[in-house]
Amino acid sequence: MALDLRPKDGRVLAITLLLIVLSLVYLVGVHWWFVSPHMEFFSRMSDLRDQQLRFRNIAAERAEVDKQLGEVKVYEKDNQAFLADADANAASASLIQRLKQSVGEHAPDANRCQVVSSQPYSGGDEELYKRVAIQVRMRCDLEPFASVIYDLENGKPYLFVDQVMLYKQQAYVPPGSKQPVSPLDIRFNLSGYLHQAGKPPK
Repeated sequence: MALDLRPKDGRVLAITLLLIVLSLVYLVGVHWWFVSPHMEFFSRMSDLRDQQLRFRNIAAERAEVDKQLGEVKVYEKDNQAFLADADANAASASLIQRLKQSVGEHAPDANRCQVVSSQPYSGGDEELYKRVAIQVRMRCDLEPFASVIYDLENGKPYLFVDQVMLYKQQAYVPPGSKQPVSPLDIRFNLSGYLHQAGKPPK
């Protein structure tokens, strides 16, 4: 079956084929080699301009950031929340001294409240700041002991009392005698933090 092509249809077909050929030539010969690299180049330039603008804004804020950083350093230097000692041994001695001072202030009767023993304790998990702790054993009535603990935990530097264990002492009482009121046997850990980096908890 023969196609009845008129001259007008032939011109349309020729123009269509020409457009297809020109498009292919453009894609292969022009766009791929010239236009596409230039578009990629302009895209990178745009990204670089954005980065430059961000860096410029950051640089403009540097003075304010430096000022705030200086204020933080001054605050940290004068921060009384941390133990003032330079190392753990000195800090342990300071904790023991602070404990005895508080006992002397709140429980002056040594027969009713006294520190039996205190020694450095190195157990526990690693923390962000270096923790210094002592293990304490006391014989003390409950009321003065509560005053001592309140004084320790509400002063500066910040101190923490944990693992508290209270034992009621039993003594032999002859028949017919009145049971004497004995101080409690109390054991606990007293700790504080040095202004030194420790190890972040895992």
